[in-house]
Amino acid sequence: MIDVKTADRELQFYIRPQTFPVAIRMLRPGEPIPDKARRPARDFKKLSMNCQVIDMARRYGWMIALTREDHLCSLGIAALGFEKPTHLHNSGTLCEGMYTETKAAGQRSEAAVDKFAPGEFATLLVAPLDRTTFEPHLVCIYANPAQVMRLTQAALWKRGGKLTSSFGGRIDCSEIIVTTMRTDQPQVILPCSGDRIFGQTQDHEMAFTIPWGQMEEMIEGLKGTHDGGIRYPITQFMEYEAKLPPKYLEANRIWEVEHGRSQFTNRDRVVAAYRRSFADRVPAYPIVASFAGTLDGLSIEEYCTNVPRAITAMMNYFERYQPDVVLAYNDLAKEAEAFGCRVKYSDYVVPSIDQHVLHDDKAKLARLAIPDPYKTARLPGFLEQCEALVKAKPPTAIGAVAVGPWTIAMLLRNPETMLLDTFEDPQFIHDLMRVTTDFCKLWGDAIVKTGIGLSFSEPTASISLISPDNYRDFVAPYHKALVDYFKAKKVGVTTHICGTTYPIYEDLIQCGFSTVSFDLDQQGDPKLYVDQLKRFMDVAKGRVVAIGNVDATKFEKTSKEAMVADVRRCIDAAARQSAFILSTSCEIPPRSEPEIVKWFMDAAREYGRYDRLFDGAEGAVAAPDR
Repeated sequence: MIDVKTADRELQFYIRPQTFPVAIRMLRPGEPIPDKARRPARDFKKLSMNCQVIDMARRYGWMIALTREDHLCSLGIAALGFEKPTHLHNSGTLCEGMYTETKAAGQRSEAAVDKFAPGEFATLLVAPLDRTTFEPHLVCIYANPAQVMRLTQAALWKRGGKLTSSFGGRIDCSEIIVTTMRTDQPQVILPCSGDRIFGQTQDHEMAFTIPWGQMEEMIEGLKGTHDGGIRYPITQFMEYEAKLPPKYLEANRIWEVEHGRSQFTNRDRVVAAYRRSFADRVPAYPIVASFAGTLDGLSIEEYCTNVPRAITAMMNYFERYQPDVVLAYNDLAKEAEAFGCRVKYSDYVVPSIDQHVLHDDKAKLARLAIPDPYKTARLPGFLEQCEALVKAKPPTAIGAVAVGPWTIAMLLRNPETMLLDTFEDPQFIHDLMRVTTDFCKLWGDAIVKTGIGLSFSEPTASISLISPDNYRDFVAPYHKALVDYFKAKKVGVTTHICGTTYPIYEDLIQCGFSTVSFDLDQQGDPKLYVDQLKRFMDVAKGRVVAIGNVDATKFEKTSKEAMVADVRRCIDAAARQSAFILSTSCEIPPRSEPEIVKWFMDAAREYGRYDRLFDGAEGAVAAPDR
């Protein structure tokens, strides 16, 4: 027969419980109590309970004897047979209102509690197993669920099958002692409320009991299952590749690039900005439309009307400059043209509207047909451009520039006339904005269907043209409706507004735009001039991606020194916060100087390196050409 010290040593080796395994013996009337056993009433001058003395044995290492004279808990007294259950027990009264709804349910719960016969035993004797001087009836081990699982596995090593235990959520001292001794079978114990409150059993703890006569079999089971690979602490499977936070992997990617084992694509840089992270450098691109056509020898009108040649021109532009973003973008007049306005082309400036369909007669609005994106005017050709860019799969981010509802409305009515409408006939403006916003939803759906990114340009929403209150009254509600419409489809929306915009930055953010592209402040007084990029970064604080704002007018004529300085201004103002894409303040002129575009991209690639920004490595931009 195994001895208590060996049993304790084996349990400690295989199970590693946090507290001592407890040896438990029930002494019959007249059976002597060991001299060294503590008695609560005598030694502590306090009455105690079954769960309390078991807890003292497992935590303090004390041997304690609990008799009726030491006992306080009427539930534990009746369970151990120290007294006959009262009518309060038998009627379910002690359960009612606490554990059961009714006395009848309480009677059933009381009847389910295993009890010794009154007078069968006189003393509960407990002690830590390795210090026990008596032969226990059973051993109780408090453990976590994984340790209880190991004990269950060990109990079934020889016999197989399943253990059967029952749980009542109350009077677990009955299940620990009475049930184990009555069944002579190991028991899984769910500690009750009293055990947790008065016995200090913790939330993570369960218990397991082993009849002493089965201890050798239990130890054999622990050894057998241990040798079979079932162990505690539980062996964790570690031969896997972890899925780390994406930003951790981005750092690994930078090392791969530095060591020449990988490279960042143009698109990677843009994606990093939207993730509020960093690739190798600031993503950069100039806003380009007709300039791509003039590079290929096209007139502005040819670029805007000859779809196949426009597609070729844009791809040739990409191959030449390798920007990080390529746009499907021809002009800002095509939407108004689709409503019936007339477009005027020039050899030097972007197309404009010279006949406004609603200029002379507001009543025409009621008869105005919504253009069909797939059939009307130049809209199908623009969709063809979008599809061609997506099909070409350049390693860049790709986006389409459509016109927003406010600018379409202004072009339909005439900007000057519509400004008068803001105070003469505001209801007409709202009626018109509902029409143009509905069109923008239809038009945006067709663009998004091609697989390209979506941007609505609103040059006439500038605070250089309308007041902040005009924007909030006549534009913002429709911008928000448009953005919400696409946000519900999981499509982010970019906007570009020309001129001064800083007074409405928070309004734009509240509209929900994922990206805001902006111009330079147009105030003439240098004392009032605002660096709009710096102001936007201060206001947005990463909530929205910023695009901007190297002076687009410099692309026709400037020095290399001046271009580099403007690039550096933007990078210094915004790049350290991420959520930033370096670009131009507006579309660069159709007749921009190709060499100046190269200066812009070269300065962005060199000065925009994040190792320079964060590690102090100064950019080695080439000496300026004057």
